[in-house]
Amino acid sequence: MDINSAHPATLHVLSFESATKQNRPQLQITQLVYARVATANKDIEPEIECVDPTTGKSAGFGELKGGLLVDGLSLGWCRRLLYQERGSVLEEIGKHVGFQCAVGLNGRVWVDAGDVSQTILVARAIKETEGLTDEAMRKRVRELVLKS
Repeated sequence: MDINSAHPATLHVLSFESATKQNRPQLQITQLVYARVATANKDIEPEIECVDPTTGKSAGFGELKGGLLVDGLSLGWCRRLLYQERGSVLEEIGKHVGFQCAVGLNGRVWVDAGDVSQTILVARAIKETEGLTDEAMRKRVRELVLKS
């Protein structure tokens, strides 16, 4: 799996909730998954998994169907998207458009708003508001929404 690092990661087929040898996801090469890094060491290839280690449940991890992948974001921006609750660009976009989002700490964000044009709008807003102040970000989101 490409996790946007120096080395590819390994995702075992049994690293999914309730996965067995007979009941496991059949992933194709181009499919996206939302996963967490289980082990990372400078001497071995990183391993990722699609379960929460404390509960053994998927907890939102797993295959991402549909939507659009936004790539090339800074790690700081992804951290801000993931952890900033009030006044974030995701909250501002959510006032105008309903969408799903999976933010990775590897510079990638997956979004799905159901409709292709709305999904592209959300992706553009996330990409174009990186590095802006809160007021400039709100203004840019409003501009994008009015254009669509």
